[in-house]
Amino acid sequence: MTRFFGLFKKKASRLTKRMEQVQEAVAFAEAGELESARRLLHEEATEELPGRLLVIGRESTFSSEVINYSLEMAKRMSYDILALNTTPLSSETFKIFSSSHKQLCRDFRALAQENVEEFRKEAERLSVPFVHVVKFIERDQAIEEINHEFKDIEFVVSDAEQEGAVNRMEEGERPAQPIYVYSML
Repeated sequence: MTRFFGLFKKKASRLTKRMEQVQEAVAFAEAGELESARRLLHEEATEELPGRLLVIGRESTFSSEVINYSLEMAKRMSYDILALNTTPLSSETFKIFSSSHKQLCRDFRALAQENVEEFRKEAERLSVPFVHVVKFIERDQAIEEINHEFKDIEFVVSDAEQEGAVNRMEEGERPAQPIYVYSML
């Protein structure tokens, strides 16, 4: 049901945008700029693809907090999920030992695919489209590449890049790692 409301919200947004185009075309027509008005009115409305939520794991894993948060956000906002595991195995150190490098990459990919299965299954259960990508480069470079490959990324959700010191626990509280969410606009 929430996915329906997310899609409805996007359609309403597109309708509002189209109404603004028509109003702009009327203003051009009143000013005698008929060609500009025609161009605006005949612009083909492109079907907008659903936005993507890029979810970045910590190397080959995803924390349960990040999984739960991203699934809830994707469901609520009608986003597809693009799960990313990345590790910097492209350095010159690893390339010297090419057979070891290839094996390390295969092992990392297999581990990442094994670790993402529960995330994928939960996304399927919630009817959230899900894609998993593995990159063998630094995290920031991977985000940049992903942003070029998939143009429709709207938000990024991730754990802290490194395990940080957890604040002192208050009585009855559990330690929690922060989740970072930022826009790709």
